[in-house]
Formats: sequence, C-alpha cells, structure tokens
Amino acid sequence: MTDLVEQLETVFPRLALSPTIESTMIKLVEEAGELAEICGKVRRLNGEERQTVMGKLRAREVARKVEALLQSPQRVGGDGTAAEVAALLATAQKQIAEDQLTAKEIDTLIARELLDVMQTCATFMYQLDVDLDSLIAEHREKLIQRGYISSGS
Repeated sequence: MTDLVEQLETVFPRLALSPTIESTMIKLVEEAGELAEICGKVRRLNGEERQTVMGKLRAREVARKVEALLQSPQRVGGDGTAAEVAALLATAQKQIAEDQLTAKEIDTLIARELLDVMQTCATFMYQLDVDLDSLIAEHREKLIQRGYISSGS
C-alpha cells in the first residue's frame, strides 16, 4: 500500500462492507438528499414552518447523539443513559423554542453530510481493482493543470 492511499485510509477508513456500484449510487443519492434537505430547510426553501424545520433538524441531532450513547457498551443501561437522553431532549426543546441555528451549527450539519458522501465514495473506491495511488496523483495533477491548486500545495 502506498503513502497516498494510507493517508486516505487514515481519514476515510476501509469499512467492513463490500458495496456494489448500485448500492453505492443509492447511498450517494440518499446522502445527497440529506444534504439538500438541510440546505433547503435552513434557507426555508421547502415551504415548511420555521418551528417544524427546527424540530426536524434538532431531532436529527438528538437521534445522532442517542445512537452514540446506545452504541457505547459502558453506557448502556442504568439511570445514567436515561438521564442523558432526557437532558438531550430538554436542550433540543429549548433550542427549538429559541428558533435559532447559528452559522456554525448549519456548517456543522452540512459538513457531517459531506463527510458521509466522502466516506461512501472512498468505501466503494477501495473495492475497485485499480492503482489508487496513481489515480490520486493523476487527479492532483489535473487540479493543478486546471489552476484549482498551485503545484506547491
């Protein structure tokens, strides 16, 4: 394995999956839909009431945090987990009532979805029988030739 691929795997690890082109395309469409949903909701392009939008976005955050709690073996069970979930819900309800999402929170929501897209792409790319190191170097050279990055970057 080469340095470039090793660097890629540091950020986007090989998952215990064997995706097909079809499953990858479905996953990419799903992730793109989630990204579009966030962008549309935040900009109120979907016609939903602001309170509804805030509820859905905050619910997504709570669900992500609860899932992390439940997947943590040392945390499952007992009153601690229930108290943490209750605290998450109380915080979300307060944030919904405040009807605010900071620019940083919006950027974080978008960045999470972009990371999911990138992981999906990397996971499928690892399945291909190609010289990834050469392709990554070729891709970088293309970006330099098009003026998107300088050759020293």
